[in-house]
Amino acid sequence: MADTDIGWAHAEGIAALLDPLPYPVYIGEITAEDDELEYPYVVLWPPPADRLTITMAGYGGEGTTTTQITAAGRSTREVISALDRVGAALHRRRPTIPGRVCGLITQPLGAGNIPDPQRDEQVSTPERPIFYSFVRVTFNSSAAPQEP
Repeated sequence: MADTDIGWAHAEGIAALLDPLPYPVYIGEITAEDDELEYPYVVLWPPPADRLTITMAGYGGEGTTTTQITAAGRSTREVISALDRVGAALHRRRPTIPGRVCGLITQPLGAGNIPDPQRDEQVSTPERPIFYSFVRVTFNSSAAPQEP
């Protein structure tokens, strides 16, 4: 995997750091049936990696992603709390990805980058409407050095 499927590998590395949270975490799609969904939940939307050539020798397997993490809940408070806990779990952490050396996760500064929770007009539970919002986190990784 050294320099392919970086975006998905980054999402899996982030998901592993979110494992201790009390929320279901999905990558790329929600795999639970509507009647089995537990609220709040978190969805990671993996992007393809940006591959920059930053060495004189050319591309060395570097990749950077900015991953959107969406939280859905039954109230704005559930959504905000879930995103706050996601932020705390990821703040300046370094994911572990086999075959890669990972940098620290950062989040763009300023609450202005995080939209207010919105009511999802397409989804509701019998008890309440559903709300959602998201944060974005960025980190880079490079191919791990090969053993001679």
